[in-house]
Amino acid sequence: MSAKWPGYPRAPKPPSHVWLTRLSVIASRAVAWLWPGRIPLGKVTLLVGDPGRGKSLMALDMAARVTTGAHWPDDELPGNGDGLGSPEPGASGPVGSVILLTAEDDTADTVRPRLEAAGGDPARVVVLRAIQKAGCEGDLMFSLAHDLEVLDACIRQCGDVRLVVLDPVSAYLVGADSHSNADMRAVLSPLRTLAERTGVAVLAISHLTKKADAAVMYRAMGSLAFVAAARAVWAVGPDRQAAGRLLFLPVKCNLAGGVTGLAYRIVPSAQSPDVPVLAWERGAVALSAEEALDARANAITRREQAGTWLECVLANGPKPAAQVEEQALAAGFSLITLRRARRELEVETYRTGFGTTWLWRLAGEADEPVVEATPQAEAPALEPPAVHAV
Repeated sequence: MSAKWPGYPRAPKPPSHVWLTRLSVIASRAVAWLWPGRIPLGKVTLLVGDPGRGKSLMALDMAARVTTGAHWPDDELPGNGDGLGSPEPGASGPVGSVILLTAEDDTADTVRPRLEAAGGDPARVVVLRAIQKAGCEGDLMFSLAHDLEVLDACIRQCGDVRLVVLDPVSAYLVGADSHSNADMRAVLSPLRTLAERTGVAVLAISHLTKKADAAVMYRAMGSLAFVAAARAVWAVGPDRQAAGRLLFLPVKCNLAGGVTGLAYRIVPSAQSPDVPVLAWERGAVALSAEEALDARANAITRREQAGTWLECVLANGPKPAAQVEEQALAAGFSLITLRRARRELEVETYRTGFGTTWLWRLAGEADEPVVEATPQAEAPALEPPAVHAV
């Protein structure tokens, strides 16, 4: 019987194989792009956003351009008559095939009509719907954790695949915990290797969580390993300054510097009003995803709105403080937001006599006879209202 010695150091077992390569023998090469500066080839790209923002439509818009070689929305081209940046004739890159994994949209009444409305070639789009395994009855959902070799075989069989779409990626994580960093690294690392080996662009679509107080980088559904594995992360959301206008904004893009966002709208297609398409606007959007979608950035905007409102209310002269606060609450501003706006505008608070009502006035207005000039006591700080980021 052998004795066990606590703490006795044991020599580690040597690995069976160690692969070492000197960097000097690796040939340098430039990054290859599907969509220049935005969607790299041979890498995983993550597209995140809330439902109804056109993520699936955007994937089909990209597929349409890949299957026909149409120009990308930000190509420097003259207008095509509609001013909307829809796919235009003329090669922007090699024509290729697309492998589409879609778990939410029907291929017959949704996917194909939308692809064709976007100008795509359905003969070059392959839909991976399900797989069959020996010993199993019926069809099984494709799983990135167990069936990656199936996707590899599909890419090799098609021969000219340039884009693979996972919509949404969470539907294809059967057998793995999407909230476990260890599980997600085990799934995403082989997917990343597959993209590098085959040279295809992998576009994974995901939703945003409801953690409105978190930075956009940490709001992608599931583990942070998704964001870490992707070489580019893009977010879509509404433009709060223009109804119906949506924004496509960079969250992370390690391979291209100075990348900007784009704006688009969801509009009826020319062929059928019942089939939506994306209408891209010309020109860049100089706004980050943090500024547009982060709740903390939205809180600042809310304070600025409160300041503009307060300035208008006091434009015609002093107003009783209680009346201003009552009107602010009716307008949807919290008292803490109102008081912060008041301090930024340097609004003066005063009374015209002992025991009289407190008044607010804009700085620089004609002085009133002030008996007591001590500042109005601040009420206890209130919790700011919840701000829901998009």
